[in-house]
Amino acid sequence: MGIPAFDSNRQALLEVARLYYEQDLTQSEIGRQLNLSRSTVSRMLQRARESGIVSITVNYDVARDHALEETLKSAFALREVRVLSSGKRSLDSMLNGIGKLGANLLEASLGDNSTLGLSYGRSLANTVEQVRPRQSESLTVVPVIGALGSDNPLIEGIDLTRQLATKLGARYRYLHAPLLVEDRRTRDLFLQEPTVSDVLQIAAKANTVLIGIGSLQAESSGIIWTGYITRKERDWLHNIGVVGHMCAQFFDVSGKILDIGINQRSISIGLEALSRIDNVIAVAGTTDKASAILGALNGGYIDSLVTDDRAARQVLELMKL
Repeated sequence: MGIPAFDSNRQALLEVARLYYEQDLTQSEIGRQLNLSRSTVSRMLQRARESGIVSITVNYDVARDHALEETLKSAFALREVRVLSSGKRSLDSMLNGIGKLGANLLEASLGDNSTLGLSYGRSLANTVEQVRPRQSESLTVVPVIGALGSDNPLIEGIDLTRQLATKLGARYRYLHAPLLVEDRRTRDLFLQEPTVSDVLQIAAKANTVLIGIGSLQAESSGIIWTGYITRKERDWLHNIGVVGHMCAQFFDVSGKILDIGINQRSISIGLEALSRIDNVIAVAGTTDKASAILGALNGGYIDSLVTDDRAARQVLELMKL
């Protein structure tokens, strides 16, 4: 039996392909909209590929290591894991690939009438850049930590919050407070300000949080703390066992939040509140962040992890020590 005339009509094939690949409608939904059977829609999509109307390209920048994903997922009881197969990629290419995986996971995780908490940094900037535009008017994007004061708008919270909310067609709120203040009393005064406390309360009840994992060993993480702590203070933190930071709070490899002054001077929802959020997606790669990733996993602060294969293997090696 030959293909019916309508099935092979180029304009009809274009319309079916547009609805399926651009509008993300299912074959059944397309059938109902165009008064076609599902089998006819399936046949037309096949015809569209054969005729060159649709060209499918495998994006190797986001090729994944599924075996490592399953190992990490099982070892740490994670909800989702995405591990980039780095191959011989450059650092920039690898970070872009991790960002793409992070964007894909975030898009799949967002629901209606929800709140998305957002941290800052280069990994998240890569992720936000690759989020696909959509319309989510019932979604609110809020920061989970104070402003970095960075000269780089690509990693600064105000810019990332606005950029992500714009892409998602969502509402957003700003947190008008710095990342770190001079003492605990000053922090407490900030927390009493309604414009600060209201946003932090909303963030602490977020449905999903997208966050990075900072490491004292990673130069990119050091950028965040420029102007806040000296090199000598960073060395001291390293010597007392600090391996990483999230929500502007430092922890050791077991995930324990250390009782140190800097953790009492930061303005954020804090790691304890983070651990109570339903879905925390952490995006962090490169081997110099392996200890920090392990600490975050041991502390139970994250539910889903996006990383690269080299960092993943290093995390598993450190886990055996």
